[in-house]
Amino acid sequence: MAANPKQLRVLHAHHAGPDTRVLEVECCDGGAFDVVGGKYVIVHTGLTIGDKAIKRAYSLMPLAGRPSHASIAVKRFHGPGSRALHEVTAGRVLGFSGPWGKLVPDDGLAERTLLVATDTGITSALGIVEQSALGSGPRPVEVLWLRQGGETFLDLPSVQARTERAGVPFVSAEVPAVDAPSRPDAAWHLVDARARALAVTHVVATGDGAIVHPLRERLPQRVPSVRDVRIECFFRNPEKKSVS
Repeated sequence: MAANPKQLRVLHAHHAGPDTRVLEVECCDGGAFDVVGGKYVIVHTGLTIGDKAIKRAYSLMPLAGRPSHASIAVKRFHGPGSRALHEVTAGRVLGFSGPWGKLVPDDGLAERTLLVATDTGITSALGIVEQSALGSGPRPVEVLWLRQGGETFLDLPSVQARTERAGVPFVSAEVPAVDAPSRPDAAWHLVDARARALAVTHVVATGDGAIVHPLRERLPQRVPSVRDVRIECFFRNPEKKSVS
């Protein structure tokens, strides 16, 4: 992946839960955030450890009526990257690269696309849903959010309201905790069932790599209508690249 350093400005920040901060950002270079659904940026936090810059990747969500503006949701972890973005103030300018990502084909979503998100992967699904609502092309047939009990990243009722306001049905289901051995099988059972019930042809899956990565081979074998699966791993990525 080639670097393309740019700058973004933090315009506003608010908390969306005990451990989540949402930043509204604009691209200082103009135009980079015009179409952001399914894309992510790699934000340079301004911190370094030794001679290594600390960077973190975040999904972009569009803001209706505000071209070139977008929002990112930052979950607080113990590391310095998320902590820095939880402390950043309005007006701060940060370096970034992107937007990156190929979840949405260049010619738009297919007619029967199911969005599957686990955990923090819901930000990518929201970005795709809300971007599709701004255009005239096909919208996803459903958003399926798989989350462990007690998850506080984004509020379930608000996510459902945003999805349905964009004209897309929403389903949420609890799955075992990230470290539970039964988690992948429980999630796959739910994905298989929704894909089969909706006769989807395309699936976009984001979040836990232990769940979404195997879907590329597994799902077309188990659900005959599925022709294509696109994924993005936010954590536990067997190919190492992670989006937050």
